[in-house]
Amino acid sequence: MKSFRILSPLVAALILGGLAFCKSPEEPAVPQNFDQESFFKVISYAAENYIDPGHIDPQRSFVAAADAGLRTLPYSLSMFPREFYDRRIELLGAERTIPGRAIAISPDDGYVIFIPDYEKWREKEKRLEEREEARIKSLTEAERRAEFLKLRERDERIRKVSDESWARLAFGRPDFEKVMAWVRANLQTYSTPPPGATAADLEIYGENGFGMNFVFFAAANGYLEAMDPHSAVIDEGSWNKMRNEAEDSSFEGIGALLRGGGREDVIVETPLPGSPALRSGLRAGDVILKVDGDSIASLPLSDVVRKIRGPRETQVTLEIQRATEMRTLSIDIKRDVIKQTAVSSQLITAAEYDAALVGRRNIGYIKIASFLYAQKNTSRLITQEYRTLMERSGGKLDGLILDLRGNPGGYLEEAVDVAGLFLPKGTVVVRVRGKGADVTSHTTSSDPIVPAATPIVVLINAGSASASEIVASALMDHNRALMLGERSFGKATVQGIHPLRGEALVKLTTARYYAPRGYTIQVYGVSPDIELSDELDNSFPPRWREENMWKHLPELEARNADPARAAWAVRLKELVGENSAAEAFIQRHKSDALKPDFMLIRAAPFLTALERIPAP
Repeated sequence: MKSFRILSPLVAALILGGLAFCKSPEEPAVPQNFDQESFFKVISYAAENYIDPGHIDPQRSFVAAADAGLRTLPYSLSMFPREFYDRRIELLGAERTIPGRAIAISPDDGYVIFIPDYEKWREKEKRLEEREEARIKSLTEAERRAEFLKLRERDERIRKVSDESWARLAFGRPDFEKVMAWVRANLQTYSTPPPGATAADLEIYGENGFGMNFVFFAAANGYLEAMDPHSAVIDEGSWNKMRNEAEDSSFEGIGALLRGGGREDVIVETPLPGSPALRSGLRAGDVILKVDGDSIASLPLSDVVRKIRGPRETQVTLEIQRATEMRTLSIDIKRDVIKQTAVSSQLITAAEYDAALVGRRNIGYIKIASFLYAQKNTSRLITQEYRTLMERSGGKLDGLILDLRGNPGGYLEEAVDVAGLFLPKGTVVVRVRGKGADVTSHTTSSDPIVPAATPIVVLINAGSASASEIVASALMDHNRALMLGERSFGKATVQGIHPLRGEALVKLTTARYYAPRGYTIQVYGVSPDIELSDELDNSFPPRWREENMWKHLPELEARNADPARAAWAVRLKELVGENSAAEAFIQRHKSDALKPDFMLIRAAPFLTALERIPAP
């Protein structure tokens, strides 16, 4: 299969989800009957129902649609404005420019279709990777992270130049239809993958093989993604599978949540706790390049997952790019039986952890992996786990830790019900503003299950998104919990699911949500009261958040300063001090077969502090 990269995933992408959900579903099984008429049904529905029709730029969306259709071809092509194409060497540098040729459908077109020479690019890419790998090895960790940030800035500049070049063209529906007609006329030529492809590379297209349905389906996704990164087209089977797998399930594999696929990089969203992936050193943010030596470039996510999963006790080798460290790694992982639970819990006692961390207290820990479900409500599962913790602790918990790290979201209503487990009846959890000016307030509908006197700590990180940010901001605004960890993802939009006459499902952004105090965490995210690292060295590497996503909806008002809460956090931090007990525990156990949960360990002493200094 084709394999081309230009060091940075952003540049590679440039050149060549009522829901409150961040994670994209698996690459869909493309409906056989999805055609050009289906494509226009999608964009017509989007124009009528999108939260902000004024935010839709038809020119930009038609460009993205045509480009996505070209990229989805087995022999992937792409599209450039002539102006940008002529400057590509100046912008990217000769070494990072993909070899190939450009053709124009009509002589007066202001854009060209680029046909890469994949054989030459592989040779060139190999030399570049070898040189870069040697150079990066000479850099310190801090230098690598600094270089990563510089590359990210460079990518944004290049993307801006590309956008400006397209903006100067009048690319619209007639141009899109002309490109699609060209694809149809040349489909046979580009339905064969580049040299080096295997039979398995064509199996992904099913019994009927590659056809224009794949092109129009990709084009529909391209059109919607140019509006915002959370709108998409999916098929019903993939949607139901994602909902089912959000609940308790088991499978044989490595135990890691992935996102992306197709024309996007396949990124490790998070290794599952205690999984073979985590034990082997796979990290959130790692970009998977190869599986057992085979490139996965352009493969749908479902096929990447199929390649990685396998019988327990067998081994799979992943080649990954760790952008934050500017290096490529090969990681061997022995597969095992993975049990995934939507909600899990444990009782943290001095017998399991150092008494200096928890004292003689019983601390409840509840991990909430998602707010998406098919049959088992997340709030009901949390209630069950809480009751189990109460039984195990003899009827009294001295504190509770809610873990929302890596939780990509789910149903808006379920986020409200979960917040209601900890807040008084009638409390405003979130306000939602749709296409018009009307605002709907969502309040808790029942009494909480957790006593008001029970101290609560919430753990968040850059993977905490959407519905999990609703819960976090509600508990924060009502001074019900202490927020620890890293700034969350920053997605404050709601997506609705609309069936398209059995052909597909349209996931479209239909509303914004606002925290109880009236601000929106769009882009800003939820900032913790006290920052805690999830890294062994207590550092905060660069993360991927909403602001790094192309064409995200803009931020509005940030959370107003809260001097009383800020002073409270300072007092808590002073009381915990240097957190020496936590760091000593981490150092003693850093080489354990099961990697310690660094943030959880660093958070435990704050529950003791909360007993002495309760929330304002």
